[in-house]
Amino acid sequence: MKTRSKQRTRLVPHVINGKEHEVKEQYEVEFPVLPKDWDDLVLKAVLATTCAVIVGAVAWSTVSIGDLLSQAAPTWVSYLVAGVFDLAWIICMATEWLSRYDPRKAKLPRAAGWVALAISMGAIFTHGNVAGSVWVGVFGAVVSALAKGMWLVVMRHTARDLDGKARQWVEAETAEVNAQLAMITVTRQLNRTRARAADELAALGQPSTLVVERAAPSTEHEHPEHARPVLARPEQQASTPPLTGHEHPSTAPSMAELAREQLASGTSRPDVVASILQAMPDAKKESVQAEVRRQARKLESGPYL
Repeated sequence: MKTRSKQRTRLVPHVINGKEHEVKEQYEVEFPVLPKDWDDLVLKAVLATTCAVIVGAVAWSTVSIGDLLSQAAPTWVSYLVAGVFDLAWIICMATEWLSRYDPRKAKLPRAAGWVALAISMGAIFTHGNVAGSVWVGVFGAVVSALAKGMWLVVMRHTARDLDGKARQWVEAETAEVNAQLAMITVTRQLNRTRARAADELAALGQPSTLVVERAAPSTEHEHPEHARPVLARPEQQASTPPLTGHEHPSTAPSMAELAREQLASGTSRPDVVASILQAMPDAKKESVQAEVRRQARKLESGPYL
């Protein structure tokens, strides 16, 4: 088995005059050299050749269609638009490859790719016919067909087919992750809406606060401690003495009342935030800080009504 030496660095103790320090030391490590993977090398060569053919097809298509369109539009616009013809089916091929594990999603880009290729080939053939050489148009159109055919062959070779059960399992996993991403987006939107509602109520002088509403777990993997903040109605707030942590939540004062009372007594904002978090362990620190700032502004602007 062939090996290859590589240098590595390590720290070793070194003593001079009885005093020790860690110093760097170079040493060599032997690593085995893997044999050449000819399958991988051939696949890379095929991919490089296919990409070169695609680039050539795009170049020929752009020149042909650009020259055809230049009869009715400025030259720079004609060649710019000409590139769209081949780029359309190339993008469809790439999208089809990205959807290789979901046959249903791959159907649309596959069909659209063939349609885009047919349109591109038709435009190239028309240019050759208009230029007075039908065969130039035919062989120019075949270049695009060969490029797409080569890419199709490579994609079929690298594809990994799944049986029915494996495909259903992948779809279930994908659906679960997509649902989590959707809930993140929805939760972010709801939080922004609740924050705006709280600010509107505060601007109108109506007492409001953000409380925690626990969501019932929908599956056995969810935890009941996952909670989301919701806007409490003013009539649901109580005006009882400060919460100590042992009272029932329905008889506890609101976050706004706790913040207002402690700020009015001269307590600093950080101490007020810490006190409310201790009394309301389920409250979010950001919401508490925002409420304390809101109540402090009201006290600074004048008597609270």
